[in-house]
Amino acid sequence: MMIALVSLYLLQLLTGCGNSRIVYVKVLVVPLPASLIAEMSQPVIPDPLPYEDSLDLNVSLLSSLGQCNRDKANIRAIENERVK
Repeated sequence: MMIALVSLYLLQLLTGCGNSRIVYVKVLVVPLPASLIAEMSQPVIPDPLPYEDSLDLNVSLLSSLGQCNRDKANIRAIENERVK
């Protein structure tokens, strides 16, 4: 008798889990800001490149590289917020 009662109780527990359903929720996708994905302008390299101009070119290249790294860091931060 006791085994039959335990079996009925377990059977009810198993059938209670069978009624679950999957519901898909639409998530609003927020686009990245255009300033983060815009193409960076490439500094113009003069054909005869004197030493003085190479210093200015290095400064402009390093500032462009720094801006690209900041943009990538901002994109990573946005993607981390989306994951949470």
